[in-house]
Amino acid sequence: AYLIKLIYRIALLNSYIYYISRMNTSKEKPTILSLQYHSYPDAMGGAWNLTHEINKRLVKRGYRVVLITCKPEHHYPDNELIDGVEFHRISVAISKDPIRLWRAVRKKIKQHLIDEEPWLAHIHHPLMGFYALTIKQYRKIPKIYHFHSSWHDEEKINLTEMGNGKLNLYFRMAIIKLIEWACYRYSKSILFLSEYTRQRFIEYYPFKKPRMRIIPGGADTKKFCPLESTDEINETRKKIGIPKGHKVLLTVRRLEARMGLDNLITAIAEIVHQNPKLKFKLVIAGKGSLNDKLKTQSMLSGLDDYIHFAGFVPDDLLPEYYAAADLFIMPTTFIEGFGIATVEALSTGLPVFGTPIGGTTEILQSIDKKLLFKDVDAKSMAEKIEQFLKDPDPILSLKSNCREEVLNKYSWDLVVGRIEEELELVWEKQ
Repeated sequence: AYLIKLIYRIALLNSYIYYISRMNTSKEKPTILSLQYHSYPDAMGGAWNLTHEINKRLVKRGYRVVLITCKPEHHYPDNELIDGVEFHRISVAISKDPIRLWRAVRKKIKQHLIDEEPWLAHIHHPLMGFYALTIKQYRKIPKIYHFHSSWHDEEKINLTEMGNGKLNLYFRMAIIKLIEWACYRYSKSILFLSEYTRQRFIEYYPFKKPRMRIIPGGADTKKFCPLESTDEINETRKKIGIPKGHKVLLTVRRLEARMGLDNLITAIAEIVHQNPKLKFKLVIAGKGSLNDKLKTQSMLSGLDDYIHFAGFVPDDLLPEYYAAADLFIMPTTFIEGFGIATVEALSTGLPVFGTPIGGTTEILQSIDKKLLFKDVDAKSMAEKIEQFLKDPDPILSLKSNCREEVLNKYSWDLVVGRIEEELELVWEKQ
């Protein structure tokens, strides 16, 4: 009887020790290994801005974030600390060579995984995640994949625009799809920016059933807020070159094929042709491969007095542009997973007109369906924009609703809080 009691007490003690050790482990925060091809502030774009906003806020919440990324230009240092995030960059030349990039990714990850601390991978680009899977230590750590959009869809549009042959296109798309599948296959959880992106994933990979969760992008509601001073607004309009008495239309986009800027310029030409006395100016902020083509289209359409190409606008100046505008336009024609610029504009109280594509539909229809164009074509855009220019009050009355929507759904504190919940859940279930 004494022996039985002793065994029972030892078993009870072991259970208690195990319970305490699990409690201590669950409280320990893992180091986040963030894998991206490019990142803000090295490169500008919605997805890159989003990942940096997440990473720097995770640092503020007590996480160590190690970022492995590629240099978009030669002048960036190999290693740097930005907003608490540890940047480890791969050179431009190596990033353009698939074999050398694979070796570089392996080397950098191995250097970090020897650290005696817990790790959790947060993957933002399938190629970087795929290369990492060839490392034994990496395969053992829990992984979360952030599905910004389908690389397959993006690359198909880019290669089609470049005029690649059908056979070459087929093989490249097949390889990309295999790379994406491998990343999803080994991830404990997949995060989506919208229901649209989740559905795109299910269409391509119906046989894969990981944990899936929709967590949208966000906006810095303190930075992107309405301007109260009319003088500030007038000063910004003066800087941009907007004549007094003109309505200001704004779009902030990379000047690339799927962004729909050619349709928007065509729509502006149609409005001007039908109503030459309307006083307004479209400001296009951004840079990209279609810069010269779009400027030529605008010039040949006789729109020099109606369209201003602002070029790349630094992040710290963007709030002024939003606040100085009367209307923001999101003219995307394909694949809009979310649209950071949309919620940033809404956060300043700026109404947004958007095409019924992807995440834009989900964001705008919950405010008011009349913010959506009927279609992605130039005619649909021209009709709604012209109506706004002639009678802006019904749309401008939504300004407070726009701001409230962001405060209730898209502030970064809310978004990163939900991401941290997912990190903790995956970490505790490893």
